[in-house]
Amino acid sequence: MAERLAEDLWRLDIPLVGNPLKNLNSYLLTGERSLLIDTGFRQQSCREAMERQLAETHVDRDRLDIFCTHLHSDHTGLAPELIRPGCRIYIGEIDSPGVKNASDPSCWKRLYGEYVRDGFTQAEMEALWGDNPAQTAAPPWREGLYTELQDGAALHYGGRMLRCVLTLGHTPGHLCLYDPARRRLFCGDHVLFHITPNICRWQGVEDSLGDYLSSLDRTAALDTAELYPAHRAETGDLRQRTAELKAHHARRLEDTLRTVEKAPGLTAYQIAGRMRWSIRCRNWADFPLAQKFFAVGEALAHLDHLEAQGRVFRQEIHGKRVYFAGVGDKI
Repeated sequence: MAERLAEDLWRLDIPLVGNPLKNLNSYLLTGERSLLIDTGFRQQSCREAMERQLAETHVDRDRLDIFCTHLHSDHTGLAPELIRPGCRIYIGEIDSPGVKNASDPSCWKRLYGEYVRDGFTQAEMEALWGDNPAQTAAPPWREGLYTELQDGAALHYGGRMLRCVLTLGHTPGHLCLYDPARRRLFCGDHVLFHITPNICRWQGVEDSLGDYLSSLDRTAALDTAELYPAHRAETGDLRQRTAELKAHHARRLEDTLRTVEKAPGLTAYQIAGRMRWSIRCRNWADFPLAQKFFAVGEALAHLDHLEAQGRVFRQEIHGKRVYFAGVGDKI
């Protein structure tokens, strides 16, 4: 059921069936022209929930634009089919190419090849091909469909100005929306409560985690009274949560470094298998394959950050990238 949070604001609870994230919080800002923030997967369960809850709000669909905080398919999947003629889909200019790539099988083939070099078997990557919602539930790409936004761009909805805030890290070009008059921050996956945002390696990005930590400092400086995250029901104080998230990654960095020091020459896949994760599995072997994919991506982001600090280095041996403590020649 759609939940009215304020006179001009609704929360639509979109279930992510079979996904550890459990749900997407899609926010609807209403007025003479309305704005829907994030959409859910391109899956029937998300589609039915979205259509039902939009109907409950009585929003004018012919005057409804869509803002996607970032490229992930649980935020973009339904956008092309929800949009009506004359309406816009907004996304950050840095993430826009990633939406296109998500619907291109050749891009996934290259990415999965990289993950084989980082420790997955070819058989695992072949099995993941039809089981990764980042790939299977992404929106189809159409040229000219998306309006690209830059950091600092202003949108006007509900009689208010909303400012785009570039928050690098979770994706290469994640955007939050900030309403300075009402001290609201629609933060997508940049800041979450109860769970931590996944920070992974992105092709073309040297240090995703370093970018994320800097972005946390940027949003912590905003004057906020209301924080609207994209997943789960929890919310809270931005500065306190920022400190918790930074402490979480500091612990994970030390955990990753200790693993490399104790067992040099491991792949990111093997290192991820020795890290601590908040998932109900007995051991690494029991992780669902899609969750292993995201866990290895996060391990890679932490290894990249340690490498940027000169604390680890990697080498390619027999077609696999492996890690050692200390400073080495970059590959």
